[in-house]
Amino acid sequence: MKKCTAILLLLFSWISIFPLMAENNASSANLIHGRHSLRLGWGLGTRQLFNDYEDLNFIMPPSAIPSARQSILPEDPYYQIWHDILGMTAEEAHKYLTNYRLVTTKGPSQFGHLFLGYRYDVNTWFSAGVEVDWFYLWVSREDRNGYGDFVGKYDFPLHQLTIMPTMRFTYYHHPLVELYSGLGLGYTIYADPYVSHGCTFSPTLFGVNVGNEHWYAEMELGGMATVTTSWFGNPGVLFSSRLLSVAVGYRF
Repeated sequence: MKKCTAILLLLFSWISIFPLMAENNASSANLIHGRHSLRLGWGLGTRQLFNDYEDLNFIMPPSAIPSARQSILPEDPYYQIWHDILGMTAEEAHKYLTNYRLVTTKGPSQFGHLFLGYRYDVNTWFSAGVEVDWFYLWVSREDRNGYGDFVGKYDFPLHQLTIMPTMRFTYYHHPLVELYSGLGLGYTIYADPYVSHGCTFSPTLFGVNVGNEHWYAEMELGGMATVTTSWFGNPGVLFSSRLLSVAVGYRF
């Protein structure tokens, strides 16, 4: 936590003096000073959270129930039911089947990353700014009773909000095309509905900017990873990767 705070303070302090640095540099036809950029984009999202998820779809192996009838396939999701109702009366079996719940999950499904960023161009090759990223994911659950009748459907959403200072290094210039790489270091809060947080690392391995003096479009290859704690206090790594993202923006 202390390391994350120190990094954020250092990066924000750098951003605050970038305009002063640009004003102190000698003006040149080859340098661009005082250029501000805003961009809105969407990124492809994938997510894995170690130590948090368990598969609620069960398969009962024959070894776990030595007395189970071997004629029933263990792949059958109702395998446990047929074993449990052996020896029950009709009334007891009906009550058991009515109250039984077989849980199946679908997903996770995800909207992806929606992000908004600001950037200040210090010179032709170095820029700095800040970005806000929102990520949304949900898991659907269906419950059925022992008869196979549908009982209910439930959605479990996850919201993830990341704020991070960013740096960009542009290594190729053309009147209409720029190539760049970058790095973002920030902080993430996520809730589903339990709230947790952690430091976020987001590199841009390759980016291309296409546009004119004001309007432009961008495509990036990169990623995003958050070192965090799980719902139960265990350390984990939350991969919510913007492996591919696109954005549109305006320079002024």
